[in-house]
Amino acid sequence: MKAISKNRKAVREALAQEGWRFSVVSSSEEFSEHRNACRMLTLPSGGESDCRVRSIRERLLRPIPWELRSWSFPRWLSYVSKSARKRLQNHLPIAAEFCLTHGFIFLVGDVWAERVNGRWRVHRDDAPAVILEDREIYFWRGWQVSKETIVNKPTVERIISEENQTHREVLLQRMGVEKFMQEADLKSVDTFRESVLLKVDTAAKRGTWRDGKWMEVPLQLAFIKVTCPSTQKDYFLRVDPEVETAKRALESTLPAYRRDWERDLVAET
Repeated sequence: MKAISKNRKAVREALAQEGWRFSVVSSSEEFSEHRNACRMLTLPSGGESDCRVRSIRERLLRPIPWELRSWSFPRWLSYVSKSARKRLQNHLPIAAEFCLTHGFIFLVGDVWAERVNGRWRVHRDDAPAVILEDREIYFWRGWQVSKETIVNKPTVERIISEENQTHREVLLQRMGVEKFMQEADLKSVDTFRESVLLKVDTAAKRGTWRDGKWMEVPLQLAFIKVTCPSTQKDYFLRVDPEVETAKRALESTLPAYRRDWERDLVAET
């Protein structure tokens, strides 16, 4: 759903009574021109607003790329009164700067998000999640990714050949573990009862010390195949690729289980 919509007029009206100069822009190029041409100041936290609690939308903007927001903390919010902040929420600026000539410069745009377990994150399934006048930024469940990762159809070949770990994870989520397992040529590494540890190499490399020397080895994707004792249906769970045995892989899927899981599993079956 669209969480923040671009509306320069609404931003101006919400801030009209705040008593300081400001400009509103909707393109990243214009925002950068202000930053490069004007004398910018990094402001300390102000004391105008009596509300220190960040709203859902204010927290939502944290993953916005650093080159846009520049401040790790949105300090301009502490210069805005509580009533103005409330009016701003549906059209909250994505980023802000402060210069001696123009005062505050606000960048506005459209932002899409989803809610999961009571928390919001920037996300859009098949289109850019942040849209400016001259730029589109793609997000998947709070992670910034490339356009190709969101728009192009995920395939086994693309997932295995992808070197960026975040992009590879997003492609795998889009494709689905079940479908990936059906189409990928995974190798059986170890078994424990009916469970099977499966792995496949990817194009990404990692350094490791082996046989007395440092070497580059392929980064792997690892899954443990488990069978439901009631329905006999197979399920595939992601596990740490460093795991070497199926038993250890099973244990890693039960991090908070303190009892004898092996005994309980036998009792259940």
